[in-house]
Amino acid sequence: MFKHYLDAFDAGQISPCRRRMVAGIVVPTLVRAMEEVGLTPMISHELGCVAEIQSANADRMRLFQPFNPALQIGHGAKDTVVLSLQRDNRQIACAATRLLWIGESLALDMQSLRLFYADVRGMSRPGETCIVTAPSAKKIGDCHVGLTGAVFVHRGENSVVVRAMMRLLHLWVFAHWKWSWLMGIAERPVVRGYAYDVYGYPSAELGVWREGREYMLLVAPRRYYEERVDDPSFHDLTIPLGQPTELARINAQQIAESARAGEERAA
Repeated sequence: MFKHYLDAFDAGQISPCRRRMVAGIVVPTLVRAMEEVGLTPMISHELGCVAEIQSANADRMRLFQPFNPALQIGHGAKDTVVLSLQRDNRQIACAATRLLWIGESLALDMQSLRLFYADVRGMSRPGETCIVTAPSAKKIGDCHVGLTGAVFVHRGENSVVVRAMMRLLHLWVFAHWKWSWLMGIAERPVVRGYAYDVYGYPSAELGVWREGREYMLLVAPRRYYEERVDDPSFHDLTIPLGQPTELARINAQQIAESARAGEERAA
């Protein structure tokens, strides 16, 4: 079941100082960017739509276990969101986020395979492992994280599609759920091309090996998004997400000026 993004988005949990900008400018601007290339952003809380688009594009899209409905139990609106971009009732692109509770550490939940399977014993393969040495994975624990994955865009689509899609998805996640970290895993070529400027992760660390493949751990603290969602750069798709916000530029200038003034007084 799908609902139009504008009907599914609720800015009520965003702080009042940011709510007007986010609801009145950021969201409508990003939705309009999708409509200008003939796409309608739709929200679902069912992993079946991810499996559907993966099945039709199995040559280009792997179905990451946390987004495979056959390997998850009881997912729904409380912990699952899928953004599907549609044209003529056909899914053209998608991305999803799961809200997960991390116990002692993210590294332990990954290496025990609990991050990947609802029933590790019954669903994992004999001998299956996940090796994690990424430093942040050992520090993140006792909190909720938003795990993003299942990112797919049909070939030939305008580059604006993936940029707007990831901002709309993570904006929905920011507005509706309480979490401490946003995370994902990606192979090196994806990290180089997308992790910082398109997906919006400020940090990518070496140190995840899964099913014979090497991945990097992508992480963003909630504060990072709090400082960005109402910045003009978030809805201006010509500006990469990794660029400094206007507030960061002002703060840097003030700190430098204060340091210079302090040295002048000391002299």
